[in-house]
Amino acid sequence: MTFAKKLFMGSVFAVSAFGLIACGSDSKSSSEPDPNEPGAPVVVPTQQDANITLSSELVGEGLLTNSRLSGDDMRFKGRFGLDITQDSSENDINIKFTNIEYKVLDAESRNVAVAINSNPIAFPTPSDIDLNSMNSAGVKVNMTDPGFTACGKYNLMVTVTANNGVKDFFSTVLIPFERDAAEYCREQNQDPGQQQPVKQEIPMSFCEVVVSTNVNPGLDLASCTAVPAPATTADIIFSKAGTRDNPEVTATSGNGTQFAPISNGDLLPTEDDYEVNIWPEDMNPDRSPATAYVSDFKYKTLGSTITSMIENSNQIYVAATAAYNKDTGAGFYAFAITDPSQGNNGDYTLTLKVYRVQ
Repeated sequence: MTFAKKLFMGSVFAVSAFGLIACGSDSKSSSEPDPNEPGAPVVVPTQQDANITLSSELVGEGLLTNSRLSGDDMRFKGRFGLDITQDSSENDINIKFTNIEYKVLDAESRNVAVAINSNPIAFPTPSDIDLNSMNSAGVKVNMTDPGFTACGKYNLMVTVTANNGVKDFFSTVLIPFERDAAEYCREQNQDPGQQQPVKQEIPMSFCEVVVSTNVNPGLDLASCTAVPAPATTADIIFSKAGTRDNPEVTATSGNGTQFAPISNGDLLPTEDDYEVNIWPEDMNPDRSPATAYVSDFKYKTLGSTITSMIENSNQIYVAATAAYNKDTGAGFYAFAITDPSQGNNGDYTLTLKVYRVQ
């Protein structure tokens, strides 16, 4: 079975796809709802200036924004940039971002009184604004916020403003996300007096080990140690593959261990789309202690072989040995290549990060 690289963005942005209702004008009559009051319809700006761009690593796929659940926080992906080629005036080089605003809307176009957490940005700035990056906007909405009164589909409305010294430019996008009913509205569907069991998470710790396709090609998962050649009975055996001009690495097992790439990014809504350097323990600092759980590593179908591991070196994989027990997490592992180093004759030395049940 061959596993291809997974793409981790699952939603496209839309400005009008959710039937949002515009209301009022600059001079609001006393009979019109106050747009700052919870439950009031929200005006969604339609002006989209080309000077402000929205981009991501998947430009060309039409996937420019995205939401994903990290713990109880919904986080958002999307990067705003500035395109001075769209400004034909002599002020084009002066354009800078001057403001960014956020608002949560439900699917019925109502304002929701929910706190939106984000990093402060020092305006004006010519730098891109990255909604996901903790070094930039770092936007998140907590799904347990008491301002939520229901579960279902919502949108984060993001409006950015820029100015070239003469005029303002605006761009607004809606990023869809969903507040899961099974997780956050259980009490609405259960019988009075019926208590939902608390989900028991299985914590994992991690270790680092170095293997090589020629000298130490095997990995013993339980002890997190490299196994020298020949590693015919190792949990994972790393072998060189590909061609001389395009060397690759393949993983198999000598004892029946099976593998799969994590499939978090394939879920809708996208849930915790982890990859190398986007680790569960880093993305969930609210956990005490900050750690990874077995439930962080979701997968679809296990197989006996992993191919193209260098091409997909940002991928995290799971491994299930013959001792795998889904209730205890025994025999379940997650691993990823954090540093591939190419040697002679198409061989590789690989630094691996391995998660195992504590």
